[in-house]
Amino acid sequence: MTTINVIDAPCGYGKTSWAIQYMNSVPLDEYKFIYVTPFLDEVTRVKESVVNRTFYEPHDKHGDTKLDDLHRLLGEGKDICTTHNLFMRSDDHTRKLLQNNKYILILDEVLNVIKQVELKKNDLELLKKAGAISFEKRENGLEYIQWHEHLNHESRFNDIKRMALSNSLLHYQNSALIWSFPVEIFSLFQDVYILTYLFKGQLQRYYFDLYQLQYKYLSVVFSSGVYDLVPYESRKKLNKTLLAEKMAIYEGDLNDIGNKSSALSYSWFGNAENKKYFEKLKNNAYNYLTNKRKANNTNALWTTFKGGSKEKIKKLVAPKSYADSYISVTSRATNEYREKYNLVYLANRYMRPIETGFFRQNGITVDADAWALSELIQWIWRSRIRENKPINIYIPSRRMRGLLQRYLTSEDFEEAPMNAIINEPPSDWHL
Repeated sequence: MTTINVIDAPCGYGKTSWAIQYMNSVPLDEYKFIYVTPFLDEVTRVKESVVNRTFYEPHDKHGDTKLDDLHRLLGEGKDICTTHNLFMRSDDHTRKLLQNNKYILILDEVLNVIKQVELKKNDLELLKKAGAISFEKRENGLEYIQWHEHLNHESRFNDIKRMALSNSLLHYQNSALIWSFPVEIFSLFQDVYILTYLFKGQLQRYYFDLYQLQYKYLSVVFSSGVYDLVPYESRKKLNKTLLAEKMAIYEGDLNDIGNKSSALSYSWFGNAENKKYFEKLKNNAYNYLTNKRKANNTNALWTTFKGGSKEKIKKLVAPKSYADSYISVTSRATNEYREKYNLVYLANRYMRPIETGFFRQNGITVDADAWALSELIQWIWRSRIRENKPINIYIPSRRMRGLLQRYLTSEDFEEAPMNAIINEPPSDWHL
């Protein structure tokens, strides 16, 4: 049975360095690796750093798609380095190819394993009446969408068809569709390693709980020039006192705009009654960066929700002259901004209600605060705090600021989930 190893450790503890060391150490004839990371520049880094084996990156050349090329590489038993986006398109063909080779999966950061599928009103009923789909409730209590393959003509529902045929489309509350990464794929690897931090609050943790996949919690230690994995209960804890001293969190009148618990959430930005506050928020961010911190585009970093394809929210609250300092509110796993130290976080993060409701309906308790905190920490750690250097940060949302302060003064968010194995070493004998 595949062991899922969650390597849960703060940025800077050496998770990626351990992975590179591990892939360099395993004999070529024993295992092959698939390394999956959010960004193309990290693909390049891994390809250059693993010198004892050759990694291949899927390309879309000669009329083939990247997924076609991934399948070719799997068929040839190559070591593969690719992105989250491509790996999440895995299908039945991917599964069959994985069964033929002894692969180890290393995930750099969690996947977006659950998401709502956008569907126009009445489309579900239309497909059902046309005989294109039916619903199948399985032993685990989940209701899957089944696509009837005799209806194989091209249509605007091709994405729905593809997801249903890959056994990854779920029906929720008679109205919504949920895409779920095919959980069977994890069982096709010899071992799975997930490199992350604060896994307890992340969607992939709830996904594993939903499908009753056991996971082992580990951490990384560095000693005598070598990175080792240790049981989570033996981890080296982060010194929060020292960390708090390096993080100057703004306290003052500029925070008044975020006093309500829902302030600066995505729905708050979407409420027409709150448009009168956007200019004030924009000015507050500019005031903080320019007047309070004497910042410039070289050292500033700010974020908010984009607000759709036209980036409406981002444009409305962008502090004047700091357009080039924006990075996505969901940014993670990149070192590109490690020189930045004047930060502005104009967001209040909540999981999507459909996704939260989906888990709760299936008996999985969701901690909305733990999820929000993990998202905030991932964003903050794009800055130079990852190199143990001081930063300044303005977080007008009282809820998000409170979560950060709670993180800095307690171990609440680092406690492993109740069902995680925290006292066992990794299973691979090479370790």
